[in-house]
Amino acid sequence: MAKRKTTKEKNEELAKDGLKLRHYGLKLRMEPNKKQKEQIHQTAGCSRFAFNFYLGERKEVYRLTNETLSVGDFKKSFNVLKEHPMFNWLKKADKFALETAMESVEDAFQRFFKGQNGFPKFKSKHKSEQGYTTKETNGNIKLDIQNQMVQLPKLGKVKIRLSKKHCKMFQENGLKGKIKTATIKYHSSGQYYVSLKIEEIIDLPETVDFSTVSEDKIIGLDLGLNHFYIDSNGKKVDNPKFLKTKLKKLAKLQRQLKNKKIGSSNYKKLQQKISKLHLHIANIRKDFLHKESRKLVNENQIIVLEDLNVKGMIKNKKLARSIADVSWSMYKTFVSYKADWAKKKVIPVERFFASSKQCNGCKEKHPYYLFLTVNGCVQIAERDVNAAKNIKEEGIRILKELYSNLKVA
Repeated sequence: MAKRKTTKEKNEELAKDGLKLRHYGLKLRMEPNKKQKEQIHQTAGCSRFAFNFYLGERKEVYRLTNETLSVGDFKKSFNVLKEHPMFNWLKKADKFALETAMESVEDAFQRFFKGQNGFPKFKSKHKSEQGYTTKETNGNIKLDIQNQMVQLPKLGKVKIRLSKKHCKMFQENGLKGKIKTATIKYHSSGQYYVSLKIEEIIDLPETVDFSTVSEDKIIGLDLGLNHFYIDSNGKKVDNPKFLKTKLKKLAKLQRQLKNKKIGSSNYKKLQQKISKLHLHIANIRKDFLHKESRKLVNENQIIVLEDLNVKGMIKNKKLARSIADVSWSMYKTFVSYKADWAKKKVIPVERFFASSKQCNGCKEKHPYYLFLTVNGCVQIAERDVNAAKNIKEEGIRILKELYSNLKVA
């Protein structure tokens, strides 16, 4: 069997013709019927079983022989296992979903060895969100915009929800690119989603000389907890604190759940209500982050952000909830990909840069964290605005250094 080409290899070939691949996702709300729901739950369970089985076997083989059980060898054994009477229920699931689950174990180990992730863990059936991923083969995944349906393996045509805005956009421009995979998920709140991974071939973007960008088109951001961010122009965006505003309601529901009999009908109803509230908080937070990141990218050419150590900061028990609620990492991800699509630049500033300890006026560094005046400097600035200005200046320095090195090379 010929080895599949990676995205990097494909891009190297396409670059000769001035083209490149671009991947993006399209997440849609589904409304499956009763039979389709049963199939989704069954396939998700089979997919989880395949993942855990391969992970367990791989660990055991390595423990006994010091050798790695390859995903190719395990797939062959797994196909034989499906013929056994005790495991023939696996045949009811989409075979591509099972293959993808096994491949995700291989991918998890590769990421672990590269230092990107922790050691792979077994999947739990008690998580609030369950699902599986299947591959597109011979047109088995199709999106019907006009009838608002999506065709999926083993499920057939499933009804989806599309806003009038998206319907109009798709009818005018069509769906650019080819569907590669579909990830079907269901939440404990009772909602079902499908995320389509779409591959599109686009022209290679023209090289932009960012060294010529005027300073008024460069902005520095100081991310915080009191304010979501303060920019170098002094603009402050309030932190909505989505979780904090819903904590009382959440606590009330949790107290009610405590008084219900575990497994009873009322217990399950209340559990679903709590799940819906958690999902609502996540959705309004994501909506806010999308809008703020879009506004920031539209208004600026270069965005300078701190490279915050969120994993380390979240270990602080007093601030962990607030840091998780503000979701800096997701915001930085949104800003980065939107800037890339809009041919704009994001410059990360090293996390150890002393943005809050240096006075932007006299450039004196304070040995501690905060100041009003330093060594008689008459420029009194708010700490966060001062930090944002320092971050912007550091970003400009990094930019100049980058382009001077390119000219030398």
